[in-house]
Amino acid sequence: MLRYVGLVLKGMAYGITHLVPGLGGGLILITMGIYDEFVDAVGNFVVERHRWPEFLRFLVPVGLGMVASVVLFSGWINWLWTNYQQATKVFFIGLMLGTIPGVVRLHDDMRPSFGRIAGALVGLAVVVAFRAIPQRLGYEEGGALTGWGGALYVLVTSFLGGGASVTPGMDGSYVLILAGTYQPIMAALSALKELHVQWVLLGSLGVGAVAGVLGFSKLIDIAIRRAPSVSYYVVLGLIVGALYGLWPDGLAETSPLMLLAVFAAGLLVALVFGREPKSKEAQAV
Repeated sequence: MLRYVGLVLKGMAYGITHLVPGLGGGLILITMGIYDEFVDAVGNFVVERHRWPEFLRFLVPVGLGMVASVVLFSGWINWLWTNYQQATKVFFIGLMLGTIPGVVRLHDDMRPSFGRIAGALVGLAVVVAFRAIPQRLGYEEGGALTGWGGALYVLVTSFLGGGASVTPGMDGSYVLILAGTYQPIMAALSALKELHVQWVLLGSLGVGAVAGVLGFSKLIDIAIRRAPSVSYYVVLGLIVGALYGLWPDGLAETSPLMLLAVFAAGLLVALVFGREPKSKEAQAV
């Protein structure tokens, strides 16, 4: 029973990543020690039907927590990010750095090699380039997302956002920002608390995001199975690169003691929740 409660809480943490630009869902799954299990369950759900009972025991509580957090916290998370962005980003920086020991323990052989270091550099370069796009180009909101044209647009961008949300170092929210759909989607999610449902927008969002998560999870699962060490080094590069996107402006305007406190809090949360991540090899023993 405690395991299911823990999975609901971890699902809530994963759901929050869909609301906060700059916080990648894949990194939070690593922080919580459930990344391998998540990509295995989601990526193989369709093709390994004999494992459905096992998958559902994991996915149902995680999914319930994710949906609950998106509905309940969309309003105040957006407010916190808007009004206390520096402190919030520093907390997430501590959280990201705290995931590194957990990633190193995901596989038995993580000794450096040329190929693994190259993988880390590729991960670093990809996420830095990805983070630089909104800063270089900015974004414009896509206007009214109505009709079948708007639904198709939301479907495609949500597919890419869902895939980014399970890729460590990437961030689904940034995809929505670049597409100009982030604020309309946040407004639609916040309106759910008043029982006002924008069916076309939210339906397209849900279908696209789920398809993206399923497709990208399968690709990631294949990579981890075939080249686990290189894959995890890529993840390490993605984590380090994510710090570039999270680094806040205007730190001099915030109390150093507050920044130190929130950094330490983020680091502690990551170390506590990710202290015993298990690799697939260890789980199979």
